[in-house]
Amino acid sequence: MSGRELIIVRSLTDSDMGLFAAHRKATASRQRAIALTEPAAERLLHPDIVRDKGGDFDCIFLFGAAMNREIRRINKGGKNWRLGGSQLQHPIFRDLDSKDFALIRSVPQNDGSSPILVTFVGRRSHRLIQAGLAATLAEGVLQHNVAIFEEDHNGFASLADLFPGIPARVAIRPAIQQAAFPLG
Repeated sequence: MSGRELIIVRSLTDSDMGLFAAHRKATASRQRAIALTEPAAERLLHPDIVRDKGGDFDCIFLFGAAMNREIRRINKGGKNWRLGGSQLQHPIFRDLDSKDFALIRSVPQNDGSSPILVTFVGRRSHRLIQAGLAATLAEGVLQHNVAIFEEDHNGFASLADLFPGIPARVAIRPAIQQAAFPLG
């Protein structure tokens, strides 16, 4: 990604766990998405997408050995914004739980022309990193389970060092995918 960036940290809740096939049977929620607050959506999404209450984005999800890349919908259903799509199938996602973290890295006011990187951090798989994040966020930084770090925020550099952006060779969508999912 070039230019300015932001990282949105979401402390996962029980309702977010429906996104993962490994948790689907155990969760009471039928939601298959990660919830975003209104302030997070307004920083992440272009004003036209906010006005239209949603859009499609090239999303890359990473957790341990698992990588999922597909076009996913971010939309506002009722009062809540959600980053949704098909369930994440890899069995490693069973190692995630509520109170673990999703870090959403993107350019601010993304209009769909830049990919969105979502990196998960779990207590079981990333014990020290998760504990450090929890300690950093325990100081009242989380608002409704979400914190927003822009490049000029003093916490952004630390997060950016731990969770690198999308490499240029990955950031460019393959031509076949571009033709199948035009985002312009």
